[in-house]
Amino acid sequence: MTGVMEPVEKAFRLLPSERVLWEGGPRRDAPRSRGWRLVPALLVTVAVISGLFGALLHSVGLPGASQVTFVCVYLVLTAIAVAVAPGILYGSSRYVVTDRRVMWKRGKIRRAVDTHGITFARIHWNRAVPTVGDLELVRSVPFGPLARQQRIKLHNVEAPDAVLARIRGEEPSVHAGDHTIELTDRLDPDEEVLWGASPDGHGIDWRDVLTTMFGLGVLFVGMPMAVRAAAVLARLEQHGLPLVSGTWILMFIAMALTATLILTVGVGLCWHGILRARAMGKDTEYILTDRRLLIRRGRTELSLERGRIVDVAETPGWRGLTNLYLVLDGPEARALADSGAMSVITPSRDAMMPVLFDLEDPQDVRSLLDARGSRPSLPHAA
Repeated sequence: MTGVMEPVEKAFRLLPSERVLWEGGPRRDAPRSRGWRLVPALLVTVAVISGLFGALLHSVGLPGASQVTFVCVYLVLTAIAVAVAPGILYGSSRYVVTDRRVMWKRGKIRRAVDTHGITFARIHWNRAVPTVGDLELVRSVPFGPLARQQRIKLHNVEAPDAVLARIRGEEPSVHAGDHTIELTDRLDPDEEVLWGASPDGHGIDWRDVLTTMFGLGVLFVGMPMAVRAAAVLARLEQHGLPLVSGTWILMFIAMALTATLILTVGVGLCWHGILRARAMGKDTEYILTDRRLLIRRGRTELSLERGRIVDVAETPGWRGLTNLYLVLDGPEARALADSGAMSVITPSRDAMMPVLFDLEDPQDVRSLLDARGSRPSLPHAA
């Protein structure tokens, strides 16, 4: 940001009685997430393939070269737009935490959520920088056809778990700010662990199975196509097209890139559906303290105050295991959030909802969650 930064009280129009606990913005040099890199790379690859086929049509004098070239240019421009989108979307954002609200501002757009109304928080740690992550604050009520969510996401925040501690009204741990440190070592200074567990299953649901099947289908189509393309290129010389000619080289590069792209997508889907899902399942842990329920899956962490938990919905999982859906309430919410327990489709594990998947013996955590001290009063629940 250039020029003189506007004072936080004026920029966010704070109330006279509000006290600023923390202010900051996204870290500029933090690497982007994998999605912001893969999508432009995929678009550029398809654009190169389109450009090669356009050049091939032009070299042999066939119609359609201009249309294919237009598609190539369109894909390149789209890739550039996606590449620069993160800087435009949240590069100039400002974040403020007061004793009442959490606020986000970009230009003239402002959003705020009351700290006492936050249902739970998620932290998505950066893959390359262990001290930076996205802090997502969620207020979620109710379930059913009127389900809605209010979310504020603070992108690329330095030490997001320390910021979350200030939002919760606690003093950050001395070890906060580095996701490579064990989650139990980053608890509040006087927070006590009551229960801990990990999923007893493989961490694979029906979405992962469908993703794997789709990836196998892509490979089933792509591999024979690659073999046929190689056979066609080998027979071109018999039809009078020399192997060292420009036309043959263009066709070879275009068909090789096409086959490589299809096979890469198929392998990536299979890896995402089976290998990644199993690895993330093994890297999942549940921790219940005297204040919070914490869920960690890979580089994503969920923090939920025990006072928000009203009840637990138990559903059967795979291989005789049990899934626990936490039913949540908020101050004056007049509705409950069921974490997906009433939905026909099981929520995705990657979404990191307040759900404890694949527990073999859920009675211990149920008894702790049902303790009278952790239950909020329900005069406003309906």
